[in-house]
Amino acid sequence: MMDATRIAEQYLEAWNEVDGDRRRALIARTWAEDASYADPMMQAQGADAIDAMIGGAQQQFAGHRFTVRGTPEGHNGRVRFSWSLAAAGAAPVAYGTDIAVIGEDGRFREVTGFLDTVPATADAGWTVDDFARFWGAPDLSLIGQGVADDAVAYWPGRDTPIRGGENYARPLRALLERVPDFRLEVAEHASNGDAVFIRWIARGTDAGEPLEFTGVDIVRHRDGLVTGNRIFCDHPLVREVAAA
Repeated sequence: MMDATRIAEQYLEAWNEVDGDRRRALIARTWAEDASYADPMMQAQGADAIDAMIGGAQQQFAGHRFTVRGTPEGHNGRVRFSWSLAAAGAAPVAYGTDIAVIGEDGRFREVTGFLDTVPATADAGWTVDDFARFWGAPDLSLIGQGVADDAVAYWPGRDTPIRGGENYARPLRALLERVPDFRLEVAEHASNGDAVFIRWIARGTDAGEPLEFTGVDIVRHRDGLVTGNRIFCDHPLVREVAAA
């Protein structure tokens, strides 16, 4: 009898494997050499092309993982399952459903993907998903891509704002140097014009002690770029890194 859950988990294992050699070995073991993949955004024919496609998706969504949603179903050599894509502790950036055709040898012959929600792109402008994606796997090199040159940031404990895109990352760098595992989870959000209100929950480890506290960001954006941010948080860590 077909174990649809095992097949779905086996399928997503390759999508989540970031080591190139291990991923290629997984694909060779679980996909037919001439297998095909197609969804509204990507297509690939053959195991090598599928490996390259998955590698490209991992670069685009670094730090994110696929997880099975609901209960997979299977019959007559076909499996249907749903998935979500999210960074650790963050809201999913995409949902979808895939239908896989399984060969007699148990390997994937064909997969067709359907996207329930499409990941945000640069052309779509700044969104809460961008905030959640960044804080799920912080990469300071992304700041220059998403922050306007005239951006202004207001941090607790500072008498003057931080001005300019080049300076925007300074307190963030100090924060991540002190607490490398610092992460934010979006708890609630609302929008009003160009302003987005985000209540978040912070977690991490500072000097061996676990952290957990909450705060609010008011983010303003224009033409797809962040133009301002005002942070409301009483935790001493936030005030200390802002003053660094």
